Amino acid sequence: MTHINIRLAVKDDAKGIAKVHVETWQYAYINQIPDTYLNNLSIEGKTNAWKKNLESSYSKTKTFIAEISNQIVGFASAGPGRDDDLDNVGEILAIYVDKNYMNKGIGTSLQNACFEYLKSLNYKKATLWVLLTNNNSRRWYEYKGWKIEGKTKIDKRDTFTLDEIRYAINL
Repeated sequence: MTHINIRLAVKDDAKGIAKVHVETWQYAYINQIPDTYLNNLSIEGKTNAWKKNLESSYSKTKTFIAEISNQIVGFASAGPGRDDDLDNVGEILAIYVDKNYMNKGIGTSLQNACFEYLKSLNYKKATLWVLLTNNNSRRWYEYKGWKIEGKTKIDKRDTFTLDEIRYAINL
């Protein structure tokens, strides 16, 4: 396989991240999120959101990208945990890999970059949220050592809700 380069994302990566973000949602969340929502996701809209996100130099949340031949094929974001019921816990907010590059070790490489970053912030544990219905991702996380922590939440969107469950792992 071609060499995978993992590095910290910069503002100029916004469009590549947005492309992976939108296309992965449209692929991975079929029958889990309404088609009308998925079909209306915009790479342009996500690019603008990612530019703002990546410009925030004071944020402790960092985004890492995976590149093959200078093309962004995946990304992951990690930072301080956002849940009020846990103290001193890091969180992985996203791991997305282009469907054409899945099962090639890219997700694992991105996860490891997030783990190293969270350890550098002195976290001993990390959490993440995943859709209850996202069986493929849940199997992958469990294979990687993540454990169902048990807490659930409902993420309310425009015309639908997302039921999520929290996973945890010791760093």
